[in-house]
Amino acid sequence: MSDLGNEKPPTVRRLRQTIDPIGYLLTEGFHLLGLFAIGAATVWAALKAFLEMSTKGHASIEDLLLLFIYLEIGSMVGIYFRTNHMPVRFLLYVGSRR
Repeated sequence: MSDLGNEKPPTVRRLRQTIDPIGYLLTEGFHLLGLFAIGAATVWAALKAFLEMSTKGHASIEDLLLLFIYLEIGSMVGIYFRTNHMPVRFLLYVGSRR
């Protein structure tokens, strides 16, 4: 071990070099799976809400705001896939009105 205090022994470095890519892969895989699940659930919920409005014969302001929230969630997932950033500000604006 070095006098610097932060250098790791070679076995620890080798272990980290082996394990870190596996951890990164698992984390990214879980992240993508979660985003796809959120996207699919959003589409399903929006379609269900739209069909309920259709059978009712009219849409209230609450129904329209709910559809807008679904649209924002879907957009957030899409934007995340393109930019790797999750834009939640607009969803918070819309959600605070409900």
